[in-house]
Amino acid sequence: MHIKINKLNVPILILIILINAALLLVSCSQSRQGVLGENQDIPAGIQNADSHDEETENSKDLYDYNLLYTYKKISLSDSDKMQKLVSLLQYARELQVDQIIVVEGEESLRIDYFLNLSPGQQYKVDHTKMMADVVILFGLMDKLIAVEYNLVQGGYSYGGVPITREQAEHVIGANIELLCKTEEVFLSEMPQIIANLEWDPDVMDTITYEHVVS
Repeated sequence: MHIKINKLNVPILILIILINAALLLVSCSQSRQGVLGENQDIPAGIQNADSHDEETENSKDLYDYNLLYTYKKISLSDSDKMQKLVSLLQYARELQVDQIIVVEGEESLRIDYFLNLSPGQQYKVDHTKMMADVVILFGLMDKLIAVEYNLVQGGYSYGGVPITREQAEHVIGANIELLCKTEEVFLSEMPQIIANLEWDPDVMDTITYEHVVS
């Protein structure tokens, strides 16, 4: 089949194509400017602040800070309150508390958590979570000078090295007693301190069942 093209219509077709192309370019340019405008309406500082607020909100999920402060200045010898306080910590929600030992005359605390590993299982130690718990304990008990976390099963024990108040303050870069001196300061500052906390003591952080039974 032979197709016949009218030569008079060719310039008109070319003109229509050029007009459509120009309109498409204008439309794309306006769309891009609109997207840029939306981004420019949010200053970088506010974006960072939003991220900062989100981190703080996430850290509030780690602890009930209002409830924690009701244990401010409890005595280490008050075993009932000590058990309740420890139950509010992060590690107590993950592992069963095996025992809480107060070292008389040294103002130090030892908390053992039961691993309960089965053959083929392993446990990843979260040192940041551990340090966060310890910071909370130091904040609520001014006289406490050291906390020892142990992860135990049978005759096996992981830990055994107390974390001192001085060491915890070095990690967070702040005086813990001042952070917790009043409820207002504690509630406003501690969530962000915990959100920013990171601790990697560069030690073995994986416990296997073979470790436990060896």
